[in-house]
Amino acid sequence: MSRQTPVALPEGYIDFYMNLENWQNEQEIKLKQSYMPEHIDVRRLLTNNQKNLMKQNQFTIDPLQLKNTYLALVDFLNNNRPINNEVTNNLRKAANKLDFANAAAILLGDDQSYFIELAEELSVADELLIFTVDHALRPYLRMLAQPYYEQFNQAEMGFWSQASFCPFCGSKSHFSRLREEDGRRFMFCDRCFTEWESRSIYCVHCGNDQPNSINFISVEDDNAYQVYTCEKCKGYLKTYDERQTGKTTDLFIANIETIYLDLLAQEKGYVNHDAE
Repeated sequence: MSRQTPVALPEGYIDFYMNLENWQNEQEIKLKQSYMPEHIDVRRLLTNNQKNLMKQNQFTIDPLQLKNTYLALVDFLNNNRPINNEVTNNLRKAANKLDFANAAAILLGDDQSYFIELAEELSVADELLIFTVDHALRPYLRMLAQPYYEQFNQAEMGFWSQASFCPFCGSKSHFSRLREEDGRRFMFCDRCFTEWESRSIYCVHCGNDQPNSINFISVEDDNAYQVYTCEKCKGYLKTYDERQTGKTTDLFIANIETIYLDLLAQEKGYVNHDAE
C-alpha cells in the first residue's frame, strides 16, 4: 500500500508502478537462478576513471532471453494498463525487429534515434517503445549490479566523479537519500538499484558546494521528502531524509510518487538537467 501523498495522484498511478516493480523482482529472481557473477574490484576500476562499470566490462545479456522478457512485459502492460489492441500487436512485432544483443548499450547511450525510427516504422509512440525496452532490461541490470552493491557503499570508495550518473550503468539519477544514522547522502539509480555516496551540501549537476547557494524546499507536513536546489545552475535533486521518519523506504516508488516535487521545482524555475 502506497503512502498518503500531500498531492493527489492519478488513480492507479502508484499501484501500476508497484506492480511493475514486483514483476521485475520476479524476473530478476528467475534470472539469478542461472547467473554466476564475476569477481570485480569496483574501487580499482572506478578510481580516476570516468567510465561506468558497464562501459569497462563486457557484461553478457542473452538476447533470446531478453526477447522473451520483453514479450512478457508487453503482456504485463496489457493486463495491468490495457492499451489498444493494435498498439499491443505492434509492440509484439517489435520483438522481431529489436536488436536485443545491443539493446542495453543503445538504451544507455545518449542517442535514442534507433528507437525513434523503429517506433515510426511500427506506428507506436517512441516513448512507449523506449519504456518497454527500458523496463524489460531493468531486471537484467539489477541482476548484474546486485553483486557489487556493497562495494559501492563502502566508505573507502570515496565520491564517484560524476555524481549524478550511476557508476554501474551510467543512468542519470534524480533521487537520493540521507542516511538516518549520519545524514550521509547516497544517490540512487532506479534502473539498476545501485547506490553511491555523494557529498551532502553539493550540487550533483554542476559541483557547486557553496552553502548559501544550496537550499531545499518541501511540502507542508511532508518534510521527509525534499528538493535540493542549486542557485548556480538552477538544478534540483529530490531526496528522502531518513532522519525525519527513522525508517527506510522503497526509493524506486518514492521517486515515482514524488512527481509533485518535480512540478514544484520546475514551477520555481529549476531543472533536472536531463537534456544535457
